[in-house]
Amino acid sequence: MIVRRATPAEHPIWAAMLARLHGEQSVEELERELAEFARLPEPYVCFLAFSDDGEAVGMVDARVRNYAEGAPNLRAAYVEDLWVEPRHRRAGVASRLLAAVEDWAREQGLDWLGSDTELDNQLSQKWHLAAGFHVEERLVVFGK
Repeated sequence: MIVRRATPAEHPIWAAMLARLHGEQSVEELERELAEFARLPEPYVCFLAFSDDGEAVGMVDARVRNYAEGAPNLRAAYVEDLWVEPRHRRAGVASRLLAAVEDWAREQGLDWLGSDTELDNQLSQKWHLAAGFHVEERLVVFGK
């Protein structure tokens, strides 16, 4: 397996995986969002995992946030999305992707990595705990 930082030409691969993760948005909408994210002043990156035969099997994207719940400093690296194709799960793909983000965060001079998941996503919560994350807080977000 190869894990590497996505290039702009690979935004369609990134967007396709995001569309499977976030079923409410189309690949085209997500590609437009990724183009916008690429223009943000804070770094926003994606790492893709490829099988030995070149198939894209997973992705993780992360960015630098100016604030993250539980972070000891204001600036923190934050995992925004993580996706592994179902037939490649439980084979270490997510762990390899997370390691790439951790290396990237250290290169950015950041010593804390955050992530989140839905309150009812028990599988994701178990994975986060097994990957070394710990619960910082639980919250319900409101908007108006």
